Amino acid sequence: MMKQIEGEPHWEQLPERTISWSAAWKMIEDNNLDLKESKMNLRQAEWAVTSVFTQMIPGVNLDLMMTRDINGLSSLSARDVEYHTNILFNMPSLTQVPFDYYSAKASVYASKNMLEMKKRELLSQLYRQVLLYDNAIRSRKNALDSIPYDDDGTQRAKVDRDWEKTRKDMSKAFSLLLGDVDSRWFVNPVTLPRINWAAYRKASRKLDFLVVSIMAMELEASRLNVLDVKMRFFPSMDINFYSPSLFTGSGGTYSGFFAGARDMQVNMSLKEQLDTRLDVWNQYRNARDNHKILEKKIRLRLLDRREKVEALIKSRDEFESWQSYYRKKAEFLKKRLAFSGEEYLQLRKDIQSIYHDLDSEAVKNAEVEAALIMEYGWLR
Repeated sequence: MMKQIEGEPHWEQLPERTISWSAAWKMIEDNNLDLKESKMNLRQAEWAVTSVFTQMIPGVNLDLMMTRDINGLSSLSARDVEYHTNILFNMPSLTQVPFDYYSAKASVYASKNMLEMKKRELLSQLYRQVLLYDNAIRSRKNALDSIPYDDDGTQRAKVDRDWEKTRKDMSKAFSLLLGDVDSRWFVNPVTLPRINWAAYRKASRKLDFLVVSIMAMELEASRLNVLDVKMRFFPSMDINFYSPSLFTGSGGTYSGFFAGARDMQVNMSLKEQLDTRLDVWNQYRNARDNHKILEKKIRLRLLDRREKVEALIKSRDEFESWQSYYRKKAEFLKKRLAFSGEEYLQLRKDIQSIYHDLDSEAVKNAEVEAALIMEYGWLR
């Protein structure tokens, strides 16, 4: 691993590439490791549904055994090898199959929701990163415009150093998000699609269905845990089918048969285990009480989420009005004529202060808008 890392080029040596928004999202869908893990979890959940029935498929055992003293290994022959072939049908408890099937299907539904939420999360992160990059470009331009005419190059050099550091941090964030660290990636802010914020205001009147579904599945998992413990109070029925050796070879003598009704044996059992030590009762009581607590927690979380969504919408609307006002104010000050050197310097200072405030608030607003995208998805 050390040799591999030593052979990797440093970040500054990587080629720089700028792509569009659509190309960036395509790369995330293909390369992002977190998204791949979510897809793998869904695939595993879907297989769990199949395995509820595949465990009923009979198993076949192949046994091979050889016993011989060490001195006689040189004269080993087929007569010294013994092998058997057996078939086994293992039927799960009939009272457990419906529960296992429902649990597996519920897990698939929950995994699909989590996959969709992961896509929203990555989409909001990409949107936020493009906004921050666009804001950094404007900040650099404003910083260059604020350099006095008599600068000896010191302030310009500082602006350039800050810009290079910002671009390095931005490219790292883009590369990790895209799942490709072989280049210094950037996403062109011009290609960022427009979002219909009026649709978010309308959607914020109620909580998002996906968000509520994820919380509902958390509650359902708790309910199934209670039911699973409760089922231990009931008897279980097990059925096993098995056969003698289907094929046997020993000492050069071979025997076998095709499995038929006489060749198969069935073992059925109805078992009831009395909870004399109250272990199952204690587990059931704890699971039931935890479920009741979770119900109250989910309700509080939903109410809190609704308040936070309302706060996000309000913050976004206030920023839009505030930004419009201060941009107009900055343009007005730029066109204003100064009648003295002191007034000129004060104007430049006021303009610089406005742009600094705009940049700071734009960073905060990027977080707000990204949170709304994660809450409701991509609304256009």
